[in-house]
Amino acid sequence: MSTLPKYMTIYTDLKQKINTDFYKINEKIPTGDDLAIEYDCSKLTVKKAIDLLVKEGMVIRRRGSGSFIKGKSTNGGAIALGPTSGLISTVGKEHITSKTYQFSIEKPSNEIAEKLEIKDNGYVYKIIRVRYVNHAPYSVEHTYMPLSVITGLEPKHLESSIYNYIREELGFKMQRAHVWVRGDKVTVEDCKLLDVDKDTFIMEVEKIAHLEDGRIFEYSLTRHDYQNFVFETVFVQN
Repeated sequence: MSTLPKYMTIYTDLKQKINTDFYKINEKIPTGDDLAIEYDCSKLTVKKAIDLLVKEGMVIRRRGSGSFIKGKSTNGGAIALGPTSGLISTVGKEHITSKTYQFSIEKPSNEIAEKLEIKDNGYVYKIIRVRYVNHAPYSVEHTYMPLSVITGLEPKHLESSIYNYIREELGFKMQRAHVWVRGDKVTVEDCKLLDVDKDTFIMEVEKIAHLEDGRIFEYSLTRHDYQNFVFETVFVQN
């Protein structure tokens, strides 16, 4: 029996059907009512699955007409993350665990202060944690957040989603992120925390994230084993 949440099972099945031409490009997919009957679930569960396909650019909704196939996925079975998507919102909370190796408040280096646009006497949270998907190491995160913007952060928030804390408890809206993706040689820390050998190739994601009001709330470096990494984005021409 699958351990995935129902909406992820539906998402995976629909994605496979799109990639194998069961549903053709530009074809209208069944309605939410029909899919709910087919998958024996609620319309809300179906909507969550379709939402993921929309985010990936595979499905487009047309007001008053329904949902249509827009394109195929290029990421195989890997987890695709966009610039502002969190791992929990993509995979599901029940599949994610975290282990925090460092949580401290300190003066940032000049480089970090410049990235976060912190003035003199500003402090940051420094967080190093490993994220696991279904108990397998997925990524190592080095995250810096200014205390002047993200207040009240505690170790308990690191066990689940920092982004959920920012949205739900602080009431902030995250608007945009500037992201750089690059390949890198493995480090001693990577070998230890990701359980990879010294010849493994690493993919690193550098990110500066902004709130709706323009303030920078995060600078991070996240490192992945290349075999588990896909970064997917969709360009839409207006």
